Formats: sequence, structure tokens, C-alpha cells
Amino acid sequence: MLLSALVISACASANGSAPIDPGREARRHRAALATIIVDNQTLLPLFIAFRPAIGPGAEIVIGNVAANARTTVAPIPAGEPIILLARDRSGLQLELPSRSFAIDTTWTWLVPADAHFTPRQGAGS
Repeated sequence: MLLSALVISACASANGSAPIDPGREARRHRAALATIIVDNQTLLPLFIAFRPAIGPGAEIVIGNVAANARTTVAPIPAGEPIILLARDRSGLQLELPSRSFAIDTTWTWLVPADAHFTPRQGAGS
């Protein structure tokens, strides 16, 4: 019984003696995001979206880019693998391989004029 009391007392005093850093907690809870700039060199206006690369998850549209335009879209999750895609009005899309982005980084996606858009997987099923 005495041993249990000593262990509990030691744990309580160890937790109580550590200084609290509110900035550390705020940083820990801050959203982990990255910025994407889309440089659309095609003649097509595009919808830009992403979906999680692992597990179930919905596709999320993060912006639109006019033909021959450069636009910053809504931030994306950082630190986890996602799949970025660009889709034209007819439903054809360009899909990038899965990748992760570092927190607070900015990445430019150049969609070249000769980009090859394909039918959306699962479309029409």
C-alpha cells in the first residue's frame, strides 16, 4: 500500500512540476495545411480536387482555374498522402500520383497545354 502511494505521489509531482507552454499546445492543434498553385496552360477551364490516397474518403473540390490562368486554390491537408486531380467540364480528368506535402509549403502544379485527360475512373458505373 505504501509503495502504491509513493508511485502515485511521484507521478503527481512529476506532472505538476513541468512548465506549461501554451504556444506548444497551439502549434500542436493548428491545422496541418499546404498551399497549391495551379498553372493551367490548357485551353480548358478546370475544377481542382483531391481525395485521400489511403482509406475511404470523399473527393473535395478546392478550386477552379480558368484556361491559360494561374490560381491559388484552397489549402490541402499536409503530412498525409493525397491524390490531386484536375477535371474539365465534360468529366475528363488528369490525376497525379499519390503524394504528401510538407506543412506550410507552397507547391505549383503546372498543367501543360498538351496534358492528357482521361475518362474518370468509375464514371458511368
